[in-house]
Amino acid sequence: MQITSVVNQKGGVGKTSLSVGAAAALAERGRRVLLIDLDPQGHATTELLGMAEAPPEAPSLAKALTKTWKGPVEDLIVPHRRSNVGAGGAFDVIPTSPGMFDLIRRLDQFRVPGWQLARVIQFANYDHVIIDCPPALDVLTNNALMATDGILIPVQPDRTSIRALRLMREQISYLEAAVNRPPITYYGLVPGLYRRPISAYAAAALRELQDFGIPVLAHLPLGVVMNEAAARGMPVTTFAPETVHAVAFRQIADVLDAAGGQRADPPPPEQDFVFEDFIADVSDARSANDNGARRKLYDLMPKRPRSR
Repeated sequence: MQITSVVNQKGGVGKTSLSVGAAAALAERGRRVLLIDLDPQGHATTELLGMAEAPPEAPSLAKALTKTWKGPVEDLIVPHRRSNVGAGGAFDVIPTSPGMFDLIRRLDQFRVPGWQLARVIQFANYDHVIIDCPPALDVLTNNALMATDGILIPVQPDRTSIRALRLMREQISYLEAAVNRPPITYYGLVPGLYRRPISAYAAAALRELQDFGIPVLAHLPLGVVMNEAAARGMPVTTFAPETVHAVAFRQIADVLDAAGGQRADPPPPEQDFVFEDFIADVSDARSANDNGARRKLYDLMPKRPRSR
């Protein structure tokens, strides 16, 4: 399961649009995708996908993160019914819920804050998990970064994004060192929310962003089609599949799929593990050291000839 966090502590840069669009594009190509709305504002749930928050009495992400509810992750998941999904794929959502705004205070009280989200989703069965992070470098974002394999960073081509990116890289480096986790992969920057044609100021800012050495992926300029798709509770890949934005989301999905394919598989074992042989070895050891007090219980088990 590949986990991708869409993160930038700067607000209004298109995190939610990127999260929903990338998730929908992956599902369209037949991947099983889970989108987690970790932003307390819940725009992915209510504004872009037209879904309801989890009812106060129902299992919810807020309750799961604070351990006031400890059921299976499947009870938190709601399928999105208005998306194009390829054969064998799925587009499911863990929606926002009442109590998300109070999470930061409650999670800070944990002895080891930061691992709660990884615990909640550890048994989920998906090809991709996309996490829509809040616009802050807080304990919720840290939860996403603890669990993630890599990140997508939406940016506006302006000078404020340059400073925000620098601060975020420092935060990620500190987190990696603090918990001794493997380095987080930077899948790429996604420039967006600028008017076409791009201005000289925006082009200069984009060149400075490129100096960070992070890949620059497909652009998502301003376009009314994004608002029109959100008004109908549909991702743009479904609502307007031939638009520039839909094509950009598919190109970003290509990058995420390729990143998953590059992860090393665990090495094969030198030989197959045979349970009966293991039990026989334990029985031999017990018998050799049996002082008569035991009745060689392992020898009562049915046996099969051992291959030599």
